[in-house]
Amino acid sequence: MLTSYIWDLDGTLADSYGSIVSSLETVGRECGEEDSPETILRAVKQGAVSAYLREMSARSGRKYELLYQRYRTVSHERLEEITLIPGAERTLRGLKSRGARHFVYTHRGGSTLQLLERLGIADFFTEIVTFEQGFRPKPSGDALAYLIQKHGLKKTETAYVGDRRIDVLCAKAAGVRAVLYCPKDSCVQPEGEEDLVIERLEDLLSCETFE
Repeated sequence: MLTSYIWDLDGTLADSYGSIVSSLETVGRECGEEDSPETILRAVKQGAVSAYLREMSARSGRKYELLYQRYRTVSHERLEEITLIPGAERTLRGLKSRGARHFVYTHRGGSTLQLLERLGIADFFTEIVTFEQGFRPKPSGDALAYLIQKHGLKKTETAYVGDRRIDVLCAKAAGVRAVLYCPKDSCVQPEGEEDLVIERLEDLLSCETFE
């Protein structure tokens, strides 16, 4: 039985890849890079925004730090474009009604709480950990280890839910259950390291145990 859920945000609870991709397109055009939306989405889903920006930095000769700050500015302006993943609110509410606790660990920064509040789900979470708290990024499990220790979570009853392989590796590094949210149209495919693969978030309402 799972009693604690730590959630990734972008692509897991928040349907934000459209905003992320368009923001990266803008930054790319400004430094002479013209990757297609499909290429950018695949890079972000199979890696991370930071990794894609580092690659852009290497190609363009622009400093990574400047590209990252520009991306944050552009993406913050597009928060209104982001919506909830279908079934997110129902899943959070249903699991909480059974006594589960919810947490967030995301690479997103200062816009996280604002986004969760706008989406109407901020109150579900006991604690929200973001990039700005300084933990080593995924696939490190440091942020999850912090939540486990601070809140006395049992590893065998805790899952990290995310939509990328980097989330699975983060869960494994922290010693918790790895749940891969993998919709049918995802460019990410299970690789066998997951404890559970779901196509819909609501599947968690009927998959609370692991063999």
